[in-house]
Amino acid sequence: MSSYFERMKCMKNVYLNGEQVNDLLAEPAFKGAAQAMQTYYDLQKDEPETHCFRDEQGNYAPISLMVPKTIEDLRRKRKSYKAIADISFGMLGRTPDFINAALSTLYAHSHFLGMDQYADYQNNAIEYYKFVKDKNLFIGHGAINPQIDRSVSLGEQTNEFAGVHVVSHDLNGITVSGAKMIVTLAPIADELLVFNMPGLRPGDEKYAIAFALPVQTPGAKIICRKTTVKPTLSQFDHPLANRFDEMDAYLVLENVHIPWNRVFIFQDVEKSNLFYDRTFIRHHTGHQGIVRGVSKAELLTGVAIKLAKMLKLDQFVNVQEKLGELTSSVELLKASIILSEETAHLNEKGIVTPNIHTIQAIRYHFPKMYEKMIKHIQSLAAGSMLATPLLQDFLSENGDMLMAALSTGEFDGQERTKLLNLAWDVSGDSFGQRQLVYEYYHAGDPMRIAANHYLAYEKEEMLKMVDRALNEKSELLKV
Repeated sequence: MSSYFERMKCMKNVYLNGEQVNDLLAEPAFKGAAQAMQTYYDLQKDEPETHCFRDEQGNYAPISLMVPKTIEDLRRKRKSYKAIADISFGMLGRTPDFINAALSTLYAHSHFLGMDQYADYQNNAIEYYKFVKDKNLFIGHGAINPQIDRSVSLGEQTNEFAGVHVVSHDLNGITVSGAKMIVTLAPIADELLVFNMPGLRPGDEKYAIAFALPVQTPGAKIICRKTTVKPTLSQFDHPLANRFDEMDAYLVLENVHIPWNRVFIFQDVEKSNLFYDRTFIRHHTGHQGIVRGVSKAELLTGVAIKLAKMLKLDQFVNVQEKLGELTSSVELLKASIILSEETAHLNEKGIVTPNIHTIQAIRYHFPKMYEKMIKHIQSLAAGSMLATPLLQDFLSENGDMLMAALSTGEFDGQERTKLLNLAWDVSGDSFGQRQLVYEYYHAGDPMRIAANHYLAYEKEEMLKMVDRALNEKSELLKV
Protein backbone atom coordinates (compact mmCIF):
# COMPACT_ATOMS: atom_id res chain seq x y z
CA MET A 1 0.00 0.00 0.00
CA SER A 2 1.39 3.42 -0.99
CA SER A 3 1.99 6.01 1.70
CA TYR A 4 -0.49 8.78 2.39
CA PHE A 5 1.75 11.45 0.84
CA GLU A 6 2.29 9.32 -2.26
CA ARG A 7 -1.45 8.94 -2.70
CA MET A 8 -2.03 12.69 -2.30
CA LYS A 9 0.46 13.47 -5.06
CA CYS A 10 -1.86 11.71 -7.51
CA MET A 11 -4.93 13.83 -6.73
CA LYS A 12 -6.01 15.96 -9.69
CA ASN A 13 -9.72 16.59 -9.08
CA VAL A 14 -9.23 19.50 -6.65
CA TYR A 15 -9.78 23.15 -7.58
CA LEU A 16 -8.66 26.20 -5.58
CA ASN A 17 -8.90 29.87 -6.54
CA GLY A 18 -10.40 28.88 -9.89
CA GLU A 19 -7.53 26.63 -10.88
CA GLN A 20 -6.87 22.90 -10.81
CA VAL A 21 -4.36 21.96 -8.12
CA ASN A 22 -1.60 19.87 -9.64
CA ASP A 23 0.36 19.21 -6.44
CA LEU A 24 -1.68 19.18 -3.24
CA LEU A 25 1.36 18.88 -1.00
CA ALA A 26 2.97 21.98 -2.49
CA GLU A 27 -0.14 24.11 -2.07
CA PRO A 28 -0.02 26.11 1.22
CA ALA A 29 -3.79 25.78 1.66
CA PHE A 30 -3.46 22.00 2.14
CA LYS A 31 0.13 21.49 3.30
CA GLY A 32 -0.48 21.88 7.03
CA ALA A 33 -3.59 19.72 7.20
CA ALA A 34 -1.94 17.05 5.05
CA GLN A 35 1.03 16.99 7.42
CA ALA A 36 -1.40 16.48 10.31
CA MET A 37 -2.90 13.52 8.43
CA GLN A 38 0.55 12.04 8.00
CA THR A 39 1.10 12.43 11.75
CA TYR A 40 -2.14 10.47 12.24
CA TYR A 41 -0.60 7.59 10.28
CA ASP A 42 2.73 7.96 12.08
CA LEU A 43 1.00 7.55 15.44
CA GLN A 44 -0.21 4.11 14.37
CA LYS A 45 3.38 3.05 13.76
CA ASP A 46 4.88 4.76 16.80
CA GLU A 47 2.15 3.95 19.35
CA PRO A 48 0.23 0.91 18.06
CA GLU A 49 -0.91 -0.02 21.57
CA THR A 50 -2.96 3.19 21.63
CA HIS A 51 -3.94 3.69 18.01
CA CYS A 52 -4.41 0.16 16.68
CA PHE A 53 -6.26 -3.07 17.38
CA ARG A 54 -5.81 -6.55 16.02
CA ASP A 55 -8.59 -7.59 13.65
CA GLU A 56 -9.98 -11.09 13.19
CA GLN A 57 -7.00 -12.01 11.00
CA GLY A 58 -4.56 -10.80 13.66
CA ASN A 59 -3.50 -7.74 11.65
CA TYR A 60 -3.10 -4.27 13.10
CA ALA A 61 -5.76 -1.76 12.03
CA PRO A 62 -6.73 1.76 13.20
CA ILE A 63 -8.58 1.47 16.50
CA SER A 64 -11.19 3.93 15.21
CA LEU A 65 -12.37 1.05 12.98
CA MET A 66 -12.77 -1.33 15.92
CA VAL A 67 -16.35 -2.37 16.67
CA PRO A 68 -16.65 -1.77 20.43
CA LYS A 69 -17.90 -4.73 22.44
CA THR A 70 -17.22 -3.35 25.93
CA ILE A 71 -17.09 -0.03 27.71
CA GLU A 72 -13.35 -0.50 27.91
CA ASP A 73 -13.31 -0.55 24.09
CA LEU A 74 -14.97 2.87 24.10
CA ARG A 75 -12.35 4.11 26.54
CA ARG A 76 -9.59 2.82 24.26
CA LYS A 77 -11.11 4.56 21.27
CA ARG A 78 -11.47 7.75 23.31
CA LYS A 79 -7.76 7.72 24.16
CA SER A 80 -6.86 7.48 20.49
CA TYR A 81 -9.42 10.12 19.46
CA LYS A 82 -7.93 12.54 21.99
CA ALA A 83 -4.33 12.00 20.85
CA ILE A 84 -5.37 12.51 17.23
CA ALA A 85 -7.29 15.68 18.11
CA ASP A 86 -4.27 16.99 20.00
CA ILE A 87 -2.25 17.00 16.76
CA SER A 88 -4.24 20.04 15.63
CA PHE A 89 -5.47 21.24 19.05
CA GLY A 90 -8.92 20.05 17.97
CA MET A 91 -8.99 22.41 14.98
CA LEU A 92 -9.32 19.57 12.45
CA GLY A 93 -12.73 18.04 13.04
CA ARG A 94 -12.92 15.59 10.14
CA THR A 95 -9.75 13.58 10.63
CA PRO A 96 -9.87 9.96 9.40
CA ASP A 97 -11.07 8.63 12.77
CA PHE A 98 -14.38 10.49 12.32
CA ILE A 99 -15.74 8.48 9.38
CA ASN A 100 -13.83 5.41 10.55
CA ALA A 101 -16.11 5.48 13.60
CA ALA A 102 -19.07 5.59 11.20
CA LEU A 103 -17.79 2.72 9.06
CA SER A 104 -17.23 0.47 12.07
CA THR A 105 -20.84 0.79 13.20
CA LEU A 106 -22.17 0.66 9.61
CA TYR A 107 -20.33 -2.64 9.26
CA ALA A 108 -21.69 -3.92 12.58
CA HIS A 109 -25.29 -2.98 11.70
CA SER A 110 -25.14 -3.62 7.96
CA HIS A 111 -28.12 -6.01 8.10
CA PHE A 112 -30.31 -2.89 8.06
CA LEU A 113 -29.28 -2.18 4.47
CA GLY A 114 -30.69 -5.44 3.07
CA MET A 115 -30.60 -6.30 -0.62
CA ASP A 116 -32.71 -6.09 -3.77
CA GLN A 117 -32.55 -7.25 -7.40
CA TYR A 118 -29.59 -4.94 -8.06
CA ALA A 119 -27.19 -5.53 -5.19
CA ASP A 120 -26.56 -6.98 -1.76
CA TYR A 121 -26.15 -3.70 0.12
CA GLN A 122 -25.41 -5.41 3.42
CA ASN A 123 -22.48 -7.26 1.88
CA ASN A 124 -21.34 -4.07 0.15
CA ALA A 125 -21.00 -2.33 3.53
CA ILE A 126 -19.14 -5.29 5.00
CA GLU A 127 -16.71 -5.51 2.11
CA TYR A 128 -16.16 -1.75 1.99
CA TYR A 129 -15.32 -1.72 5.69
CA LYS A 130 -12.77 -4.49 5.12
CA PHE A 131 -11.33 -2.62 2.13
CA VAL A 132 -10.85 0.61 4.09
CA LYS A 133 -9.39 -1.30 7.04
CA ASP A 134 -6.95 -3.28 4.91
CA LYS A 135 -5.81 -0.24 2.93
CA ASN A 136 -5.93 2.14 5.93
CA LEU A 137 -7.53 4.86 3.83
CA PHE A 138 -8.69 8.35 4.77
CA ILE A 139 -12.43 8.51 4.11
CA GLY A 140 -14.17 11.88 4.05
CA HIS A 141 -17.88 12.39 3.58
CA GLY A 142 -20.54 14.47 1.88
CA ALA A 143 -23.95 14.54 3.55
CA ILE A 144 -25.30 18.10 3.43
CA ASN A 145 -27.20 19.26 0.38
CA PRO A 146 -26.57 22.77 -0.98
CA GLN A 147 -28.95 25.47 0.22
CA ILE A 148 -30.82 26.14 -2.99
CA ASP A 149 -34.50 26.21 -2.05
CA ARG A 150 -35.26 24.54 1.27
CA SER A 151 -38.95 25.46 0.97
CA VAL A 152 -39.56 22.53 -1.39
CA SER A 153 -38.50 18.89 -1.30
CA LEU A 154 -35.56 17.57 -3.30
CA GLY A 155 -37.88 15.85 -5.74
CA GLU A 156 -39.48 19.22 -6.56
CA GLN A 157 -36.21 21.07 -7.16
CA THR A 158 -35.57 22.51 -10.59
CA ASN A 159 -31.84 22.89 -9.91
CA GLU A 160 -30.23 19.53 -10.62
CA PHE A 161 -27.39 20.35 -8.21
CA ALA A 162 -29.63 20.70 -5.16
CA GLY A 163 -28.46 17.25 -4.09
CA VAL A 164 -26.90 14.10 -5.54
CA HIS A 165 -29.35 12.02 -7.55
CA VAL A 166 -29.52 8.99 -9.79
CA VAL A 167 -29.38 9.78 -13.50
CA SER A 168 -29.57 6.17 -14.68
CA HIS A 169 -28.68 2.63 -13.69
CA ASP A 170 -27.80 -0.61 -15.44
CA LEU A 171 -26.25 -3.98 -14.68
CA ASN A 172 -22.89 -2.36 -13.90
CA GLY A 173 -24.02 0.26 -11.42
CA ILE A 174 -25.58 3.69 -11.11
CA THR A 175 -24.77 7.03 -12.70
CA VAL A 176 -25.16 10.07 -10.44
CA SER A 177 -24.99 13.84 -10.76
CA GLY A 178 -25.43 16.69 -8.34
CA ALA A 179 -23.61 18.31 -5.45
CA LYS A 180 -22.91 18.24 -1.74
CA MET A 181 -21.67 21.22 0.25
CA ILE A 182 -19.25 21.54 3.17
CA VAL A 183 -17.35 18.42 2.14
CA THR A 184 -14.73 19.11 4.79
CA LEU A 185 -11.15 17.90 4.18
CA ALA A 186 -12.31 16.16 0.99
CA PRO A 187 -9.38 17.63 -0.98
CA ILE A 188 -6.90 15.56 1.03
CA ALA A 189 -9.02 12.42 1.51
CA ASP A 190 -8.72 9.14 -0.41
CA GLU A 191 -12.44 8.45 -0.78
CA LEU A 192 -15.80 9.93 0.16
CA LEU A 193 -18.87 8.38 1.76
CA VAL A 194 -21.87 10.15 0.23
CA PHE A 195 -25.28 9.93 1.93
CA ASN A 196 -28.19 12.04 3.14
CA MET A 197 -29.16 13.35 6.53
CA PRO A 198 -32.74 12.49 7.59
CA GLY A 199 -35.52 14.53 6.03
CA LEU A 200 -36.25 13.11 2.59
CA ARG A 201 -39.92 12.82 1.57
CA PRO A 202 -41.90 10.60 -0.78
CA GLY A 203 -41.05 11.79 -4.25
CA ASP A 204 -37.35 12.19 -3.41
CA GLU A 205 -36.50 8.64 -4.43
CA LYS A 206 -33.85 9.48 -6.99
CA TYR A 207 -31.96 11.38 -4.25
CA ALA A 208 -32.37 8.59 -1.68
CA ILE A 209 -28.96 6.99 -2.17
CA ALA A 210 -25.75 6.26 -0.30
CA PHE A 211 -22.46 5.21 -1.85
CA ALA A 212 -18.67 5.51 -1.68
CA LEU A 213 -16.35 6.82 -4.36
CA PRO A 214 -12.65 7.60 -4.70
CA VAL A 215 -11.93 11.34 -4.83
CA GLN A 216 -10.16 10.70 -8.15
CA THR A 217 -13.29 9.27 -9.82
CA PRO A 218 -13.80 10.73 -13.32
CA GLY A 219 -16.54 13.36 -13.28
CA ALA A 220 -16.03 14.24 -9.60
CA LYS A 221 -14.71 17.70 -8.75
CA ILE A 222 -13.75 19.18 -5.37
CA ILE A 223 -14.16 22.98 -5.55
CA CYS A 224 -12.64 24.62 -2.47
CA ARG A 225 -13.63 27.73 -0.56
CA LYS A 226 -11.06 30.49 -0.20
CA THR A 227 -8.33 29.52 2.19
CA THR A 228 -7.56 31.15 5.54
CA VAL A 229 -3.85 30.39 5.03
CA LYS A 230 -1.67 33.46 4.49
CA PRO A 231 1.44 32.06 2.76
CA THR A 232 3.27 35.39 2.75
CA LEU A 233 3.16 35.53 6.55
CA SER A 234 5.02 33.33 8.99
CA GLN A 235 3.87 30.86 11.62
CA PHE A 236 4.89 33.53 14.16
CA ASP A 237 2.19 35.79 12.70
CA HIS A 238 -0.43 33.04 12.39
CA PRO A 239 0.43 30.13 14.70
CA LEU A 240 -2.69 28.10 13.80
CA ALA A 241 -4.24 29.48 10.62
CA ASN A 242 -1.18 28.68 8.52
CA ARG A 243 -1.03 25.11 9.81
CA PHE A 244 -4.54 23.83 10.31
CA ASP A 245 -6.93 25.35 7.80
CA GLU A 246 -9.59 22.63 7.56
CA MET A 247 -10.59 23.11 3.97
CA ASP A 248 -14.30 22.98 3.17
CA ALA A 249 -15.46 22.42 -0.39
CA TYR A 250 -18.27 21.71 -2.81
CA LEU A 251 -18.41 18.22 -4.24
CA VAL A 252 -19.77 18.39 -7.78
CA LEU A 253 -20.59 15.18 -9.63
CA GLU A 254 -21.37 15.10 -13.35
CA ASN A 255 -22.50 11.72 -14.68
CA VAL A 256 -20.27 9.80 -12.29
CA HIS A 257 -20.40 6.02 -12.48
CA ILE A 258 -20.70 4.14 -9.17
CA PRO A 259 -20.39 0.33 -9.40
CA TRP A 260 -23.06 -1.64 -7.55
CA ASN A 261 -20.55 -2.94 -4.99
CA ARG A 262 -20.02 0.64 -3.77
CA VAL A 263 -23.74 1.40 -3.35
CA PHE A 264 -25.33 1.06 0.10
CA ILE A 265 -28.79 2.57 -0.47
CA PHE A 266 -30.58 2.82 -3.80
CA GLN A 267 -33.69 5.00 -4.25
CA ASP A 268 -35.13 4.09 -0.85
CA VAL A 269 -36.44 7.12 1.08
CA GLU A 270 -37.14 5.21 4.28
CA LYS A 271 -33.67 3.68 4.49
CA SER A 272 -32.03 6.95 3.54
CA ASN A 273 -33.80 8.71 6.41
CA LEU A 274 -32.87 5.97 8.86
CA PHE A 275 -29.29 5.48 7.62
CA TYR A 276 -27.65 7.85 10.12
CA ASP A 277 -29.51 6.65 13.21
CA ARG A 278 -30.44 3.01 12.56
CA THR A 279 -26.76 2.19 12.00
CA PHE A 280 -25.82 4.31 15.05
CA ILE A 281 -23.44 6.44 12.99
CA ARG A 282 -24.61 9.55 14.85
CA HIS A 283 -23.68 7.96 18.18
CA HIS A 284 -20.16 6.87 17.27
CA THR A 285 -19.11 9.92 15.25
CA GLY A 286 -20.61 11.99 18.05
CA HIS A 287 -18.38 10.22 20.55
CA GLN A 288 -15.33 11.10 18.47
CA GLY A 289 -16.59 14.66 18.08
CA ILE A 290 -17.07 15.47 21.75
CA VAL A 291 -13.64 14.01 22.57
CA ARG A 292 -12.12 16.30 19.93
CA GLY A 293 -13.94 19.20 21.54
CA VAL A 294 -11.94 18.71 24.74
CA SER A 295 -8.68 19.39 22.88
CA LYS A 296 -10.11 22.61 21.52
CA ALA A 297 -11.47 23.67 24.90
CA GLU A 298 -8.13 22.96 26.57
CA LEU A 299 -6.26 25.11 24.05
CA LEU A 300 -8.60 28.09 24.33
CA THR A 301 -8.68 27.86 28.11
CA GLY A 302 -4.89 27.70 28.15
CA VAL A 303 -4.67 30.76 25.89
CA ALA A 304 -7.00 32.70 28.20
CA ILE A 305 -5.00 31.71 31.30
CA LYS A 306 -1.66 32.61 29.73
CA LEU A 307 -3.01 35.94 28.49
CA ALA A 308 -4.26 36.79 31.98
CA LYS A 309 -0.89 35.92 33.49
CA MET A 310 1.10 37.80 30.85
CA LEU A 311 -1.02 40.93 31.16
CA LYS A 312 -1.07 40.70 34.98
CA LEU A 313 -4.86 40.36 35.04
CA ASP A 314 -5.15 37.04 36.87
CA GLN A 315 -4.95 38.70 40.31
CA PHE A 316 -8.42 40.25 39.86
CA VAL A 317 -11.36 38.21 41.13
CA ASN A 318 -13.58 39.05 38.13
CA VAL A 319 -10.91 37.66 35.80
CA GLN A 320 -10.46 34.64 38.04
CA GLU A 321 -14.19 34.02 37.76
CA LYS A 322 -13.95 34.11 33.94
CA LEU A 323 -11.05 31.69 33.98
CA GLY A 324 -12.87 29.45 36.45
CA GLU A 325 -15.84 29.34 34.09
CA LEU A 326 -13.53 28.02 31.39
CA THR A 327 -11.70 25.46 33.53
CA SER A 328 -15.02 24.16 34.89
CA SER A 329 -16.36 23.88 31.33
CA VAL A 330 -13.41 21.64 30.44
CA GLU A 331 -14.24 19.40 33.39
CA LEU A 332 -17.91 19.21 32.42
CA LEU A 333 -16.90 18.13 28.91
CA LYS A 334 -14.63 15.40 30.26
CA ALA A 335 -17.31 14.19 32.66
CA SER A 336 -19.91 14.05 29.88
CA ILE A 337 -17.66 11.90 27.72
CA ILE A 338 -17.22 9.43 30.56
CA LEU A 339 -20.99 9.45 31.18
CA SER A 340 -21.66 8.70 27.50
CA GLU A 341 -19.40 5.66 27.83
CA GLU A 342 -20.48 4.41 31.24
CA THR A 343 -24.17 4.54 30.25
CA ALA A 344 -23.56 3.00 26.82
CA HIS A 345 -26.12 0.61 25.36
CA LEU A 346 -25.27 -3.06 24.77
CA ASN A 347 -27.46 -4.52 22.01
CA GLU A 348 -28.41 -8.08 21.17
CA LYS A 349 -25.40 -8.36 18.82
CA GLY A 350 -23.01 -7.59 21.67
CA ILE A 351 -22.13 -4.14 20.30
CA VAL A 352 -21.68 -1.23 22.70
CA THR A 353 -22.99 2.18 21.60
CA PRO A 354 -22.32 5.38 23.58
CA ASN A 355 -25.27 7.25 25.08
CA ILE A 356 -26.67 9.57 22.41
CA HIS A 357 -28.57 11.71 24.93
CA THR A 358 -25.31 12.72 26.59
CA ILE A 359 -23.58 13.25 23.25
CA GLN A 360 -26.35 15.45 21.90
CA ALA A 361 -26.45 17.43 25.15
CA ILE A 362 -22.78 18.31 24.62
CA ARG A 363 -23.34 18.98 20.93
CA TYR A 364 -25.90 21.59 21.95
CA HIS A 365 -23.95 23.18 24.82
CA PHE A 366 -20.35 23.01 23.56
CA PRO A 367 -20.80 25.73 20.88
CA LYS A 368 -22.03 28.06 23.62
CA MET A 369 -19.06 27.14 25.81
CA TYR A 370 -16.73 27.66 22.88
CA GLU A 371 -18.18 31.06 22.05
CA LYS A 372 -17.78 32.09 25.70
CA MET A 373 -14.12 31.02 25.57
CA ILE A 374 -13.61 33.22 22.52
CA LYS A 375 -15.37 36.16 24.19
CA HIS A 376 -13.18 35.83 27.28
CA ILE A 377 -10.02 35.76 25.14
CA GLN A 378 -11.18 38.87 23.30
CA SER A 379 -11.98 40.57 26.60
CA LEU A 380 -8.58 39.75 28.09
CA ALA A 381 -6.49 40.62 25.03
CA ALA A 382 -8.73 43.48 23.90
CA GLY A 383 -6.87 46.10 21.83
CA SER A 384 -3.50 44.50 22.49
CA MET A 385 -4.05 41.83 19.84
CA LEU A 386 -5.22 44.41 17.29
CA ALA A 387 -1.88 46.20 17.25
CA THR A 388 0.63 43.38 16.95
CA PRO A 389 3.67 43.88 14.71
CA LEU A 390 4.78 41.28 12.20
CA LEU A 391 7.79 39.04 12.61
CA GLN A 392 9.49 41.14 9.94
CA ASP A 393 9.17 44.17 12.20
CA PHE A 394 11.26 42.43 14.85
CA LEU A 395 13.87 41.62 12.21
CA SER A 396 14.00 45.21 10.97
CA GLU A 397 15.78 48.29 12.29
CA ASN A 398 12.89 48.70 14.75
CA GLY A 399 13.41 45.28 16.31
CA ASP A 400 15.32 46.35 19.43
CA MET A 401 12.86 49.14 20.12
CA LEU A 402 9.88 46.79 19.79
CA MET A 403 11.50 44.21 22.05
CA ALA A 404 11.85 46.86 24.75
CA ALA A 405 8.51 48.58 24.18
CA LEU A 406 6.44 45.39 24.19
CA SER A 407 8.21 43.57 27.01
CA THR A 408 6.15 42.80 30.11
CA GLY A 409 9.17 41.87 32.17
CA GLU A 410 8.43 38.16 32.26
CA PHE A 411 7.63 38.05 28.52
CA ASP A 412 9.83 39.76 25.96
CA GLY A 413 8.36 41.62 23.02
CA GLN A 414 8.37 38.66 20.65
CA GLU A 415 6.85 36.24 23.20
CA ARG A 416 4.10 38.74 24.00
CA THR A 417 3.34 39.31 20.32
CA LYS A 418 3.28 35.64 19.42
CA LEU A 419 0.78 34.87 22.19
CA LEU A 420 -1.42 37.75 21.07
CA ASN A 421 -1.20 36.44 17.49
CA LEU A 422 -2.41 33.06 18.73
CA ALA A 423 -5.28 34.77 20.55
CA TRP A 424 -6.21 36.58 17.32
CA ASP A 425 -6.04 33.37 15.30
CA VAL A 426 -8.53 31.57 17.57
CA SER A 427 -10.85 34.49 18.27
CA GLY A 428 -10.78 37.10 15.56
CA ASP A 429 -9.16 36.08 12.29
CA SER A 430 -11.05 34.32 9.49
CA PHE A 431 -9.58 31.04 10.76
CA GLY A 432 -11.07 31.55 14.22
CA GLN A 433 -14.43 32.70 12.90
CA ARG A 434 -14.67 29.66 10.63
CA GLN A 435 -13.97 27.49 13.67
CA LEU A 436 -16.78 29.18 15.61
CA VAL A 437 -19.31 28.68 12.81
CA TYR A 438 -18.14 25.08 12.43
CA GLU A 439 -18.72 24.33 16.10
CA TYR A 440 -22.21 25.78 15.97
CA TYR A 441 -23.42 23.93 12.92
CA HIS A 442 -21.24 20.89 12.09
CA ALA A 443 -23.54 18.60 14.09
CA GLY A 444 -26.75 20.19 12.81
CA ASP A 445 -29.01 23.10 13.69
CA PRO A 446 -28.63 23.72 17.47
CA MET A 447 -32.34 24.52 17.75
CA ARG A 448 -33.26 21.13 16.30
CA ILE A 449 -30.64 19.35 18.39
CA ALA A 450 -32.23 20.74 21.55
CA ALA A 451 -35.80 20.13 20.38
CA ASN A 452 -35.05 16.55 19.39
CA HIS A 453 -33.23 15.98 22.66
CA TYR A 454 -36.38 16.96 24.52
CA LEU A 455 -38.61 14.81 22.31
CA ALA A 456 -36.41 11.70 22.57
CA TYR A 457 -35.41 12.04 26.21
CA GLU A 458 -36.88 9.65 28.77
CA LYS A 459 -39.03 12.00 30.85
CA GLU A 460 -41.30 9.56 32.70
CA GLU A 461 -39.34 9.38 35.96
CA MET A 462 -39.02 13.16 36.21
CA LEU A 463 -42.73 13.59 35.66
CA LYS A 464 -43.43 10.99 38.32
CA MET A 465 -41.32 13.02 40.73
CA VAL A 466 -43.43 16.09 39.98
CA ASP A 467 -46.61 14.11 40.57
CA ARG A 468 -45.23 12.80 43.86
CA ALA A 469 -44.33 16.31 44.94
CA LEU A 470 -47.84 17.49 44.13
CA ASN A 471 -49.80 14.55 45.51
CA GLU A 472 -48.00 13.34 48.62
CA LYS A 473 -49.62 14.61 51.81
CA SER A 474 -47.34 16.61 54.03
CA GLU A 475 -46.64 15.21 57.51
CA LEU A 476 -47.24 18.71 58.83
CA LEU A 477 -50.86 18.55 57.75
CA LYS A 478 -51.43 15.47 59.91
CA VAL A 479 -50.50 17.27 63.13
